[in-house]
Amino acid sequence: MAKLFISYLNADEAVAQRLEKQLVQLGHRVGIPVGAAVEGNWRTKYMKALVSAEVFVVVLSADTMSSHNVAGEIGAARAMEATRGMLILPVLVGDIPIPQYLNDIFCRRLKDTSDQELASRAQEMHRAIEDNIKFGPRIFISHRHVDEPIAASLVALLEQAFVIDRNDIRCTSVKPYMLTPGERTSEQLRSEISRAELVIGILTPATSESNYVLCELGASWGRDVTTFPVLARGATFADVPSPLNERHSMSLQSESNCLDLIEYVASKTSLKRQETMLGKLQQLATKLAVISASESARGV
Repeated sequence: MAKLFISYLNADEAVAQRLEKQLVQLGHRVGIPVGAAVEGNWRTKYMKALVSAEVFVVVLSADTMSSHNVAGEIGAARAMEATRGMLILPVLVGDIPIPQYLNDIFCRRLKDTSDQELASRAQEMHRAIEDNIKFGPRIFISHRHVDEPIAASLVALLEQAFVIDRNDIRCTSVKPYMLTPGERTSEQLRSEISRAELVIGILTPATSESNYVLCELGASWGRDVTTFPVLARGATFADVPSPLNERHSMSLQSESNCLDLIEYVASKTSLKRQETMLGKLQQLATKLAVISASESARGV
């Protein structure tokens, strides 16, 4: 589902936290959980979470109007509404007037803070998200087109391990996960990277020659999207571009690593595991490992 940013005043934390719980139960995820203790440069971390979100939820009470932080977050969300279609969902607590800077946006009102009322408003918001958000892929596979055999084998393994819809993966060289004709490539890919749950970068010794792959991986790192480098065709840790070399990477040339990758994807995405025979997964993992290694042997 959608990635949310929830804006609230500290005095409204309890209501925001209960609303968050309802939305998470409906399948959505939150970049920074309500009430979380954010260490270090908290302002930068909140801004990264806001920029990477698809939906902006703001809880407004009588006291919120005096909050400069909430006002700033609303202003940033309005800018992203105009530039990339961020959905803004204001929730008013009690009988307060709609703020002038939100009077052109539909606002939901909590008559009270009972569990029933919160559940009802969360269901309405869930339907609004489904109606208004074009969900991006959960997994974005960044790769050079000459590495299409590796990407195709990786996709086959994921399809066997998880329940996959055609919109769950973006892999520009593998059907049916390619871009559709007429889409503006750079804008579409940039938007999808920012909304992805996980970016997998297939890295080879020649990856540095691909500006597109380097830009995609740089964009995912800059937007704080979970990014996992996987190595193929004899690539080593030295082939992982900075700053991704600060993150763990694994070689696809090992069957056991390919199986471990499934567990990693399960832990980092909302994809549902598919009931499948272990032998089938092992067969596809072996195929992926062989293709990843044989590409290096052929020097392709």
